[in-house]
Amino acid sequence: MADFTASEAAEVLLMLRRKLIRIFAIVAIVWAISFTFIADPLIEKIKSDMLPEGATLIFTYPLEGLILKLKISLYLGIAVALPYIIYLIYRALKERTDLMDNVSLTKGTAVRYATASLTLFASGVAYGYIVMLPLFMRFLYQTAQSQGVLAFYTISEFISFIVLMLVIFGVVFQMPLIMLFLVGNDVVEYSTLTYYRRHFYVGFFIVGAAITPPDVFTQLMVAAPMIVFFEASLLITRLVHRKKLGRGKS
Repeated sequence: MADFTASEAAEVLLMLRRKLIRIFAIVAIVWAISFTFIADPLIEKIKSDMLPEGATLIFTYPLEGLILKLKISLYLGIAVALPYIIYLIYRALKERTDLMDNVSLTKGTAVRYATASLTLFASGVAYGYIVMLPLFMRFLYQTAQSQGVLAFYTISEFISFIVLMLVIFGVVFQMPLIMLFLVGNDVVEYSTLTYYRRHFYVGFFIVGAAITPPDVFTQLMVAAPMIVFFEASLLITRLVHRKKLGRGKS
């Protein structure tokens, strides 16, 4: 029995090692391509579109620009590897726990979920980039002007803030799909989502406090759209699964 356990553990570790090597390979390849061809144009595009007129970007230490390029390239590498990571997590949960017993994903269903997820993420990024962030950055700059101060942003903090906000918008736009998946596959009860509604609200404000300056108004500007989208996601889930939820009540 001990020999069997040892060999089984070695097999699991070998399989895990192979998967980690694949993840690192994906991240490294995309990182190298992004660092060489994508990071600089992306940074220039964000500067051109998001920096309010009159504001100035500065460097605070010599390596700041290089480190920013490395970070942006790494983020892109992780983003490309993320679908594979999610697949591995799903496989692990499916094979080793009972959390996914009610979930049966065919290739066709997985492709539809992936397509919908990418579409929603792109829609969230587009909404943040085209609509929300220009207004938000202009508001913050005008607030600084009204207080009689000059707006000097470090390039690393400015670009990182924009990228972080875009990622958050992309993730927030995933909420309808996530709720539809969880409720539709009986992973989470709809009543559980509504019961813990206030906890989600608190979580949204914590996220807002973590990524914005320490004042209530800017935190509210981040948390409020999350709350609205959460409620919209609950409504969409209730409409799509109304028959299932109706059977649950009867």
